[in-house]
Amino acid sequence: MNKTLLPILIALSLVCQLIFINNASAQNLAKLVEQGKLKVSLQVNQKKTQIVGQAIIIAIEVSTDRWFAQGSKVQHFPLKNVVMQADNIITINGSKRINGQSWATQTHEITMYPTKSGHYYLAPIKVDISVNSESDGVVSGTLKTLESNFNIELPKELDGIDNFIVSPKVSLSIKGHFDEEKVYAVGEAITQTVTIRASDTPAMMIPPINLAENKQSINDKSASAGVAGLSIYHKPAKVFDKSNRGVLTGTREESLTYIFEKPGSYVIDEKVIYWWNITSNSLERLVIPSSAWSVTGGGVSQVRQKNNFTGLVSNMESVFTLLIILSLITLSYLGFIRRHQLVALYNTITKRHKRILRNHFLKAITEKNYLAATQYLYQYRLMLNRQTEHIDCPLASKLNKLAFSNEDDVINQAITFSINDAKRLISNIDTYPLNKGKVVNFSPSERIKLNND
Repeated sequence: MNKTLLPILIALSLVCQLIFINNASAQNLAKLVEQGKLKVSLQVNQKKTQIVGQAIIIAIEVSTDRWFAQGSKVQHFPLKNVVMQADNIITINGSKRINGQSWATQTHEITMYPTKSGHYYLAPIKVDISVNSESDGVVSGTLKTLESNFNIELPKELDGIDNFIVSPKVSLSIKGHFDEEKVYAVGEAITQTVTIRASDTPAMMIPPINLAENKQSINDKSASAGVAGLSIYHKPAKVFDKSNRGVLTGTREESLTYIFEKPGSYVIDEKVIYWWNITSNSLERLVIPSSAWSVTGGGVSQVRQKNNFTGLVSNMESVFTLLIILSLITLSYLGFIRRHQLVALYNTITKRHKRILRNHFLKAITEKNYLAATQYLYQYRLMLNRQTEHIDCPLASKLNKLAFSNEDDVINQAITFSINDAKRLISNIDTYPLNKGKVVNFSPSERIKLNND
């Protein structure tokens, strides 16, 4: 035999053996299916109203009454207008009871995101299976699922909106803002970063945002869409997913740096991010506010000098405010440590003790407590340094009789002392000349200090 034909014959023999083994394995798997010992099923897990961009799960279950020799595998299948992640298949091992017998199961959940509305046809999907049969040992091969279909809808509110997010919760954060009151210089730069986070949605389903779109120079109407006068560096978007306790959160971060090349006034229009709230089935909006700023041709140094002067004025105002605060604190402290002197000064200026004694005197007259009234009147005279004992004062004499005479004498003499009499007496004391004698050196409300105290 020709030696060149020998390797060819060996290769053909091996191919035939493989084909025979595969056919035999396929026949054995089909036999197990016919005998009801192996099952492959497909189910489309979708919401009552499945919309564009919302996750839909295809569940393929392989079950056997024995056990698996190795894990089953779903082969790649094409489907138009659908986005699928690279690791979009989750395999779950489990078991269930069928007719009182325990079956081993392997469920493959395939998550996909339809991008258009309409009817979707799902062709039979191939699944590689390897099971340990009762009679033939390990049997491996490929089986197909049945065909299926599903419908995807687009809410009326989303008509005409090309880019939107489908999620129960979407948040927006912005770092780096343009200061409308600040004058920027040619050569300066501002970086603006916009971060979008969506729950139960992968980052690849968050559409990109062109922050620099609709930008133009007001001073140059012929400039093309804001390119003139600005140099824009758009960093590659950061797109990543995080899972926390089974909750997926997709994040997209867009960052642009604006370098000012020409003087002028610039405006960036506001951007609207539309998202469909699957919890409330409503359309919601997130707004990136518009930005406006001015650039001068004076150069960075001149603008910095101007900004430094503005900062100096602002600092002087801050220092002045700080001095006022420190002065108020100092006055409050001095007022606290000198509070007794301040109270005494207040009593002197407002004549507080005089008013208190006068009110006590009038109250005692009203209550006909004439003895107490004479005591208050005495203290009142001492405070004013006026003596009336040696002066003809009928009102004072009448009050003394009421205070120190017997009750029968008072009744027999029909002595009375009204509140008007008391006011006149106080008025007489107030207008009486000061006592020219020795001035008392103690307060009537204080205890007299003796030498042996």
